[in-house]
Amino acid sequence: MSRESEFRPRYGIIGAGAVGKSLIGRLPGKAREVGPVAAVSFRVASRIANVLRAGYPVRTAEALSRPSAVLFHAPPEQAASLLGLLDVARISWKGRVLIFCDCEVTLAARARFHDQGASTAVLKQFGIAGRIAVEGEGAALKAARRIVRELRLKPVEISAGAADRFDAAVTLGTCALAPLIDCAAAMLRHAGVRDGEAARLAATLFQQTAREYARSGRQSWGWHLRKPEVDRLEAQIEAAGPRAGALLRELLLLGFDTFDRHADVAGQLRHGAIIPSA
Repeated sequence: MSRESEFRPRYGIIGAGAVGKSLIGRLPGKAREVGPVAAVSFRVASRIANVLRAGYPVRTAEALSRPSAVLFHAPPEQAASLLGLLDVARISWKGRVLIFCDCEVTLAARARFHDQGASTAVLKQFGIAGRIAVEGEGAALKAARRIVRELRLKPVEISAGAADRFDAAVTLGTCALAPLIDCAAAMLRHAGVRDGEAARLAATLFQQTAREYARSGRQSWGWHLRKPEVDRLEAQIEAAGPRAGALLRELLLLGFDTFDRHADVAGQLRHGAIIPSA
C-alpha cells in the first residue's frame, strides 16, 4: 500500500526556499497532518520533505488535490513561478483552502484562486515575537486560526484585503524608522556626543517615545497641550543641516497635522520652508 493511500492528509505543501524556517516548519503536528509536498522539481520537493521531516514528495502539483488545504511558501523571486505551477495544475479549487505562509503575494494572485472557488488566507510573522498577522476569509481564515492556536501564537487579525496597508505600517515602524534613528544619532555626534553613546541615546529616545505612546496614545505627544516656540524649532531645523533639516520640518508639520494642534505654529513653519526652484 502506498503512503498516499494510507491516510487523507490535512495539508499539502507547495514551496520553495527556506520552507523549514517558515511557519510551516513550526507546525507541531506536521508529521501526521502533512501529505503531498510539491515544488518546481521532484528533487526540490524531496529536499523540502526531508527538511520538514513530514509529508512525501510528489512530481506534479496535481497531487495537492488530495488534502483540503494547501500551504504555500516561497521567497519573492520564486513566488511567481510557483504560483504558475498551481495555475496550470488540474486542481478543483471549489471549496478548497489556500494559505500563504510567511511570503509576499499580491491580491491579484489570490484573486485568481478565489475566482475558481478557493478561499485564501495569509499568515505572516512581522517582527514581534509571539505574534502573527492573520488575514483571510471563509474556510481559509478558520484554518489559519487553527494553525495559530497550534503554534501557540497571538494572532493579529487584519481586515480582508488590507495586507498591504498592514505591511506599510510594519515598514514604517521598522525599515523606514531606522534611518531616522541613525539621523538622530548623527546629530548627537555632531553635537559632541561620543559615537557609542550617541547611538544608545538615539535608540533610548525613540524607545521612550514608543513606550509613552503605547501608554497614552496621542496625548503622549510632547506638544499635545504645550505650544512649541517657532524660533526654537527654526533654530533646530537650521542646525540640522539642509537635508536633515528639511526632513525635520516635514516631520514636525506631520505631527501638527496628524494631532490637529497648533495650526498657527504649523503655518509659520510652512512659511519658513524653502521652496525648491523649478
